Amino acid sequence: MATVVHLWGLDGKPSIISPESIALFWFLNEMETKSDITVVFSNNTDLSPNQELPILKNGTKTICGFANIVSVLAPTKSALESALLQFAQDRIGTLTQYQLYLNRNNYDNFTRKLFAYLLEWPMWYNTPLKYRSLARQHCETLGYFSHPDDADHVEELGEDDIDDMVQSKAYKLTKASKARNQELLKSARFNLQFLNRLSDQLQSWFEARDKMRSSSSSSTAATQIVPADFLLWANLLIQLELPDGHLVREHLNRALGSEKVTEIESECKRRSEYQNKIRVNLRDPSFSERGNAVMSAYYSLCRLAAL
Repeated sequence: MATVVHLWGLDGKPSIISPESIALFWFLNEMETKSDITVVFSNNTDLSPNQELPILKNGTKTICGFANIVSVLAPTKSALESALLQFAQDRIGTLTQYQLYLNRNNYDNFTRKLFAYLLEWPMWYNTPLKYRSLARQHCETLGYFSHPDDADHVEELGEDDIDDMVQSKAYKLTKASKARNQELLKSARFNLQFLNRLSDQLQSWFEARDKMRSSSSSSTAATQIVPADFLLWANLLIQLELPDGHLVREHLNRALGSEKVTEIESECKRRSEYQNKIRVNLRDPSFSERGNAVMSAYYSLCRLAAL
């Protein structure tokens, strides 16, 4: 029975929209597995029981998510390795969601636009709205700007709107300048919250990873890459590549040291070049696997019938 992995991606490369798709693509290209696996960049979450990619399909069996898939293909060897993988998925992955969907600059200038290349209408419009809503739930302790894409967004009328006809031009300019300054201060506060959370989480992850290396019985095991490494690198690749990635890089240089950041970027760069030497089988999605309005309606009816 053919084993197929469905990922977010385009033109033979995993998409920066999905850290788990990137991590799994890297894992399949680098780690030895007993299964003959074909990768399909279908971008179709309707294929997944939990409406998320990546998934692994083998006949009627479907496995969802990076952690579950790699646990089948390459079972973890220790509780600490499993904990590192879960930490990268839950803690670091949530912060990547924040940068993709709740950071206004990243969301408006990158994330929303990318979905237009990955999906057909109307999915490319609706999907980022859905993911922004999920990100708000996962990141509720971090501040973020409201956005017209939010279901509960309300445009408030201020004094400028009400008294627009009677205000002088100089007054309007002063009010606009004040509003911009307030928004810049608010943005700086939100970014600082995120950056401090990120560096704290990374410090904890690297401490645990160093502990795992020191407890290894052989030098080979101490330097061996584990699935959690791929997921961490994929998350950091995305955060550094987004429009506000320079702010992340500057903060991590201060918090972790430039040597550590250079090491992370080197690992990401080396694996980002896999499209030039792909080891896994690739094929295009079939019509039924492709995300389109016809198949989306079909899968929606199937889900309703199963209720």
